[in-house]
Amino acid sequence: MIEIRHESRRERIAVLKVLYLLVVTAVAFTVPAFSWTRAAQWFVVPALMAIQIIALLVCRIKPAEIANPIWRLKWLFLFLTAAYALLPADEPSDARVEWPLPGVEWLLSINLTGLDHAGLMCFQIIAVVLASALVRLTGSGRDLVDGLHFFHLPPLFVYSLDRTLELLAGGREPGSGGGAGRRKRSAQGGFLAVLKRVLRGDIGFFVESIRGNMRDAGERADREADRHFSAELAHDVAVVTGIALAMASLKMVKLLPGVPFASGHKVLFLFPLYVLAARLTHSRWGGTAAGSIMGVIAFLQGDGRFGVLEILKHVAPGLVIDLADPFLRRLPAWALGYSILGLAAAVARTATEFAVVFLLASRTEVYIFPTARLVPNLLAGLLSGFVTMFVLRAFGLSSRPNARDAETQTVAAAPAVGDQPQGAGSPATDALQAPYPSESNPVGLQRSDGPSTRR
Repeated sequence: MIEIRHESRRERIAVLKVLYLLVVTAVAFTVPAFSWTRAAQWFVVPALMAIQIIALLVCRIKPAEIANPIWRLKWLFLFLTAAYALLPADEPSDARVEWPLPGVEWLLSINLTGLDHAGLMCFQIIAVVLASALVRLTGSGRDLVDGLHFFHLPPLFVYSLDRTLELLAGGREPGSGGGAGRRKRSAQGGFLAVLKRVLRGDIGFFVESIRGNMRDAGERADREADRHFSAELAHDVAVVTGIALAMASLKMVKLLPGVPFASGHKVLFLFPLYVLAARLTHSRWGGTAAGSIMGVIAFLQGDGRFGVLEILKHVAPGLVIDLADPFLRRLPAWALGYSILGLAAAVARTATEFAVVFLLASRTEVYIFPTARLVPNLLAGLLSGFVTMFVLRAFGLSSRPNARDAETQTVAAAPAVGDQPQGAGSPATDALQAPYPSESNPVGLQRSDGPSTRR
C-alpha cells in the first residue's frame, strides 16, 4: 500500500512538472506579446527567470550546471543585442544615444529602446531553458516521460518511448549485436571518408547498425510484451524502438567534431531512418513517432540549446516525411525524389530556431540567425536522398509496389533462423522473428494476417 501511494505521488509530481513547464513557456512568450500585459513584462519575465534559478539552487543543482545551458546561447544573445542596438530603429520614438568613436570622426548610434527589447528577449529564452533544466535535472530523471503518459498520447509513441528508455537504461549499447561497434570504427576516418563510402553505395556499417538495434528492440519486446498488444502495434513498437535506438546511437558518434559550419551533417544518416520508420510501420505516423522519441531522449540528455523547444527539431522532419511518403511511394524510386524530400525535412529541422524567433516577435533581420544554420542542413538533406535509396534497397523497399501497402497486400512470416526467441507465440514474438531481412520480409518483421488499418 505504501509503495502504491508513493508511486501515485511520484506520478502526480511528474504531471505537475510537465504542466509547470508548459505554463512557464506560455507566460514567458505571451506576456510581452499583448498590449494589455506588456506593462508588466519587465516584472514578470525577470521574476520567472529568478524563480527558476532559485528552484534549481534549492534542489542542489550546481551553479555550473545552471550556467552551462545559458552559456551555450551566448552567440544568439550577442546577435540579438547587436541587431537591436545597432540597426535602424523600428519606431521614430525609440531612444537613441550617439557615441563618438576614438580616432575617427564617426558617431556610433545605439538604440536604447532596441537594447531594452533585446535584453527582455534574452530573459525570455533563459526562463524557458532553465525551466526545462529544472524538469530534466530534478526528480527521477523520468518525470517528463511519466508526465507525458497522463496526456493520453498515441500508444505507439508511449510504448516505443518506454521500450527505448528501458534499453538505453539497461546498459546495453544500442546496436550491440555488432552494428554499432562497426559503425563507430568506420566513423574514425572522419566525415569525408564516411561520405565517400556512402556515395559509392557502401553503407553496410549503417544498415547493420539498424538491424542490430531492431533485433535488440524485438528481443526486449518479446520478453515484456503486453497481452493487450495487437500484432500490428507490437510490430510497430519493435520497428520504432529499433529506429529510435539507431538515432540515439548515431547522436553519440562524432563524425565531424568541432566544425561549426557542418553542424547538420548527421542529417545525412538521420533522414533515411525517418523514411524507414514511415515505410516499415502500419501506423500512418511512424516517422513522427520515431522523431518524437528521439526529441524526448535528446531533451533528457540535455541536447540542444532551447530546452523543451528542441523536441520540435526532431518531430518536424518526421511529420514532413510522413505526410510526403504516400505521394512519394507512387513515383519511380529515384534518388532525386528523396533528395527533394530531404531538403523539405531539412527546412523542418530548423523549426526550433524559427519558432523561437517567431515567438519572440523579433524584427525581420533576426531571421538571419536561423537562416545561417539552415545552409548546412540543406546540403546534408540533399545528400541524404542517396543514403535513403541505398537503405531502402538494403531492406528490399525500393520497388514501386510498397512493402507496406496495408490495403492491398499482406506479407507472410519469414521462418526464424537459428533458435526461436523465448515466449514464441506472443504478439511481440510474432512481430519480430527472422534475425536478418529477406526480400519478402525486409527486417524479419511479420505483419498480421488480413488487411490492416493505418492509425
